[in-house]
Amino acid sequence: MNGELVRLTKTLGAVAGALLLVGLSTGVAVAQDEETMTFTASGSGEEEIPAGSGQAGATVAGTFTLSADDTLTYTVSIEGNDEPVTAGHIHQGAAGVNGDVVVMLDAAAITAGSEATAEVPAEVADALRADPSGFYLNTHSASFAPPTGVARAQLSADGATAPSSVPTGTGGQAADGVDTTALAGLGVAAAVAAGAVVLVRRRRAS
Repeated sequence: MNGELVRLTKTLGAVAGALLLVGLSTGVAVAQDEETMTFTASGSGEEEIPAGSGQAGATVAGTFTLSADDTLTYTVSIEGNDEPVTAGHIHQGAAGVNGDVVVMLDAAAITAGSEATAEVPAEVADALRADPSGFYLNTHSASFAPPTGVARAQLSADGATAPSSVPTGTGGQAADGVDTTALAGLGVAAAVAAGAVVLVRRRRAS
């Protein structure tokens, strides 16, 4: 009888350990996914600085996904421009301010409205994640060369904001920076381990 109880306890303990590892590894994956961010931009020639320096009636829109390895995947489209796009950039600068070019974009991809990629310097990527509204998209043609442009659009973060509170199983709120997915894995493992204890006690009682 004692040997059977030992085997049962070891089996349930192994299951609990495996579930614990799954929970922790899932938490790591979620943390990595959180480093990927999506931005959008939508603007016009009227947003160029100084006012009146862009092309009237021209509009520009873009979607940008910044991955964990600082690769920027983007699609930018422009309409209402009289001349071919000769250059496109992401500049660092708040709304109403001209700033330096920090990311070069593919002019041919912008003209075609097709997807392209660009490598972003690490310090720029960190700043983008922290404050996308501090950057803007600008497009240029022969008559609208830097620092002005055909059409300009400020970047903004896209997607829903994470909830401020999450269920933790105790009716409370998870602490800042705590990976609740990993906590969920720990909870399952703890439940299995508790079940092992109950089963052992029942077998001994019988």
